[in-house]
Amino acid sequence: MLGICLCEVFGCSSVSRTPTYSRYFHNHPLMASRQAQKRLNKEYRAIATNPPPFIEAKPNDQDILEWHYIITGPPGTPFEDGQYHGILRFPGDYPFKPPSISMVTPNGRFTCNTRLCLSMSDYHPDTWNPAWSVATILTGLLSFMTSDEATTGSIVTSDSVKRRFARESKQWNSTEDSRFIKHFPEVARKNREEIAAKQKADAEAAALAAEKAAKMAAGGGASGGEKPFVPPDFSTLDSEDRARLLVEENGGGSRVLSLICIMAAATVAVVVHVFKS
Repeated sequence: MLGICLCEVFGCSSVSRTPTYSRYFHNHPLMASRQAQKRLNKEYRAIATNPPPFIEAKPNDQDILEWHYIITGPPGTPFEDGQYHGILRFPGDYPFKPPSISMVTPNGRFTCNTRLCLSMSDYHPDTWNPAWSVATILTGLLSFMTSDEATTGSIVTSDSVKRRFARESKQWNSTEDSRFIKHFPEVARKNREEIAAKQKADAEAAALAAEKAAKMAAGGGASGGEKPFVPPDFSTLDSEDRARLLVEENGGGSRVLSLICIMAAATVAVVVHVFKS
């Protein structure tokens, strides 16, 4: 498990440059102990200053015991580029008891909005270590998510299903998940801009492909400005003139040679037929 040394992160020189999150300290349910408030405020400063890879997390403005997180799917996994929103709910006597863990975004790994049975969740208070932090919890969740281990709250799906959910996750978060939009408004805005840009690029690519296909169809498959091949009318020419005209007009290309061979074969067939008669 990864941990963060808060003494190293928040030395005297860094505290003065760290944003103040006093609203979380004062605005909290009565059930939260003072120790839980202090601990969670300190952890918020830590994770805001030095977030673990692929992880973002913050408390609810109205309830410091409720945290919202985003896990970004790591490269090389079926979750690559996916964006997964979830919730941690801490007990009032945290850090002496663990939080509940759930995931909101459809993901193909966990049942949505269901408490997950993990060693660092409220399913196993006996294995909980008070030294663990929000960063430790979410790093462990990410590790478990990318494994194949089963637990209460996990589901079994194919990698293709997980990849489909990953592709759809930003769209879903930014349109279907009101809590995501509320707690991560800037991320939701960037998602919408990214989706709109991709849709525009896809539409332009489709239009260009359709235009190219139409030109190819109109030109009989010709490309690059080349005129489509139109064979001359041979009905008024003798065999010698036909061959000469084909060579002069078409430069002896493969199509010309094919036509000459066909004409020669036809001539031979006529001669043979005459002699047999």
